[in-house]
Amino acid sequence: MGERVGVGTYRCTVIDVTDLDVGYRFWSEVTGLEIIGRTPGGWHGRFGYLGHKDPWKHDFILHVVDTAKGEPANRVHIDLTPNEGMDRAIERIIALGGAVKKPPSLYPRPGSHGDEPPVIDWAVMQDPFGNEFCLVSELTDAEIQGVLEATRAGASTDHEWRVAAGRTA
Repeated sequence: MGERVGVGTYRCTVIDVTDLDVGYRFWSEVTGLEIIGRTPGGWHGRFGYLGHKDPWKHDFILHVVDTAKGEPANRVHIDLTPNEGMDRAIERIIALGGAVKKPPSLYPRPGSHGDEPPVIDWAVMQDPFGNEFCLVSELTDAEIQGVLEATRAGASTDHEWRVAAGRTA
């Protein structure tokens, strides 16, 4: 077999925003990426950049649109791994103007897929413009065992399972 060649290579993630300054503040704080700036003039002035200074390689492009996104949910989204734990990440995102779309829970839910144990702690968030993104954190083997033991002892809610995993107070 020869080397696998894709149709293209990953370039960046483009996020629609209605206010570039708000988008810069939110996404640079959430990702820790440097604000590179916006392209000058014309339709190019509708783009702001976060990440690398190379003009053809940015981690994020903020695309200024006239109206915020409506329903249904995004067809494409990003997943982020929290650096300081799920609860702290959610607090910071809310303080930056974001919102919780789906509170944190373990996936899969204990008992929902037979004997398959939960493997991630997961929440769905929204930026100030309604764009959805996920916070995803893998559970350790010890955390999984704690959840399974708590389930056998009668735990049945997301909060109880997250406490058993040591993910929240």
